[in-house]
Amino acid sequence: MYGPPPVPLPAAEPVPPAAAAAPHGRRLAAWGIDTALLAGAAVLLGMMTWGRLNGLLGDGLWGDALSAGGGLLLSGGDVRQAAENFGTGIWNTAVSAVEQALLLLVLIEFLYQFAGQAFAGRTVGKAVLDLRVENARSAKSRALRRSLVTTAGGTGLYCTAWILLLHGLFLLSLVTWLVAVAVFLANSAPTLVGARRRALADLVAGTSLVRADGYRRAAEAARQGAVIAWDGTQVAGQVAGQAVRENAARIAQAESMQRALQSERARQMQDLGRRSAARVQGAMQGERAQQVGDAGKRAGGRLRSAYQDRRAARRQPLPPQPEQPAIPPPAPHYDPYAQPGQYTQPGQYTHPGQYEPPPQYLPPPQQ
Repeated sequence: MYGPPPVPLPAAEPVPPAAAAAPHGRRLAAWGIDTALLAGAAVLLGMMTWGRLNGLLGDGLWGDALSAGGGLLLSGGDVRQAAENFGTGIWNTAVSAVEQALLLLVLIEFLYQFAGQAFAGRTVGKAVLDLRVENARSAKSRALRRSLVTTAGGTGLYCTAWILLLHGLFLLSLVTWLVAVAVFLANSAPTLVGARRRALADLVAGTSLVRADGYRRAAEAARQGAVIAWDGTQVAGQVAGQAVRENAARIAQAESMQRALQSERARQMQDLGRRSAARVQGAMQGERAQQVGDAGKRAGGRLRSAYQDRRAARRQPLPPQPEQPAIPPPAPHYDPYAQPGQYTQPGQYTHPGQYEPPPQYLPPPQQ
């Protein structure tokens, strides 16, 4: 009665909303694309079958003709039987080639439907129109049943009707063709009514054709990517602006701190200068300053006495200098071109004037 409280039950997970049913236009366009692909495969098979028929008829015609000739000889000349055997052989060869092509076309459609729905959840046409088969990939048996019904209403019964017609069963071929039309209409008519628009193949397999919303999700993802990129750009701009503002504030704070430190340092230097000046002044006023002053005075007196002695020594007269001997007179100079009686006395100098040529030489008189 007083036990622990009951453990709360876990909350139920939210159920995702059901996918929207495929629209009629998209369903018809997807069926048209798939039918066009199968028609292309049928054209290729027809070309291959025509080539095979040409080869079979060209290569086996002479053999069939020889066989018919041998049969004609063995039958005792029964031309009708021989011609019938010859024509029947050629016809059976052509029918066999056409039947193989028709059966191969049915197999191609079945494999196309099953592989697309079992492994991708949709065929090429449904993928182009952004549709998918719901619950087909989760269970391969559902994809198998849906592919069987779709193939039966598509190429299965039609190819069967053609095969019966080739074998001469005209009435059975007509009935099969009518059944094929009925199956096709029965498979397509339920898609026109109901909320989920499920075809006969969907009802048999337990599936439904819905919107894949791949294009919408891609567009939404692109839009979200663009929004995220835009938001990222804005956030990056805001972060860059905030970083710039913080950096500017940090620089301004550093500058203010630097100015504060400088003012504090200047104040400390001023205080240190004042204290140093006070100490010097106190030292000068002390006893040591007095002793230093006396020593300075004595040194100054000594320097003054030495200066006065040197100055007095400079004022004394200099001793007389000894007399120098007189310079001897220069030797007399005689002009070799001067006439007798024109010699000047030594020590007499003539004033230089204009140049005059020397006188003509006269021989001395003979005695």
